[in-house]
Amino acid sequence: MITIQKAKSDLGVEPNNRSIEEQMKYGIVVIDKPIGPSSHEVSAFARKILNLSVTGHTGTLDQNVSGVLVVLLENSRKVVNFLPNTDKKYVCLMRLNREIPLVPLEKTFDNFRGEIYQKPPLQSAVAKKLRTRKIHSLKILEIKGNLVLFECECEAGTYIRKIVSDAAEILGVRAEMAELRRIRAGEFSEKDAISLQTLTDYYWAFKEKGSSEKLQGAIFPVEILKFKKIVLLDEAIVKIKSGVRPKAGDVVEISEGILGKENAGIYTGKGELVAICETTLSSSEIKRAFDLGKKEEIIANIIRVIHPF
Repeated sequence: MITIQKAKSDLGVEPNNRSIEEQMKYGIVVIDKPIGPSSHEVSAFARKILNLSVTGHTGTLDQNVSGVLVVLLENSRKVVNFLPNTDKKYVCLMRLNREIPLVPLEKTFDNFRGEIYQKPPLQSAVAKKLRTRKIHSLKILEIKGNLVLFECECEAGTYIRKIVSDAAEILGVRAEMAELRRIRAGEFSEKDAISLQTLTDYYWAFKEKGSSEKLQGAIFPVEILKFKKIVLLDEAIVKIKSGVRPKAGDVVEISEGILGKENAGIYTGKGELVAICETTLSSSEIKRAFDLGKKEEIIANIIRVIHPF
């Protein structure tokens, strides 16, 4: 972070010190999605369990896929269109129509490591255009008869089902994706995920017993998401909900490497995410404007207010 000026912040609270009610307004819960319901249905279940007005999710999982589903609660949902693409990690069980030894399997998988070309499968909801995706790692974990268990760490938007079908074509066999589980999505992994039943139990304990500790432990603040940061003075923060654009003189700290025309998060001095903006100046240009006394120069346009102080 680049310090522009020193300033004390009295506005709001640190994200980890929010009340449970505030946590549910500006929080994230990671659900271990079961096979069966759609991602939208799981998000709706979480909304009903927590008695909220709205929820959303990131990174859709097909109905027959289980694992890590990030559910955005209430105001946190407003960031969904601005999230940077995050890597995903899956474990897949591939069923072949006959047994294939390890060596030819490994040689075939070599074709899918690194940057690959991929066209989404017919059953997907996106345009069927050829595109590139990065496969960071592809490991065979176990082979048992005609079943192959493998792990894949990849760029968002990679279709594991397509890797299965393309690998089968190279091998000259038929194959199907028998089971798929997402074990990591960005900074969230299986260890962060809870079942819908567990979420129900935690909420019941909070409402009926007044015990909020487990529910609070299951909800992450929206600030855990990785946005480039612009920290503003308190007096500038309270003007944002009225549409006032921040100026160079309002900036306290800023992430290094921000470019002009780039999305970034606006934060209070206590670390609360206030809004998503599009910068009009880079980090270095903002610092230069401040140092030269051009404190009225506009540094960003507000796109979406998350926390209306």
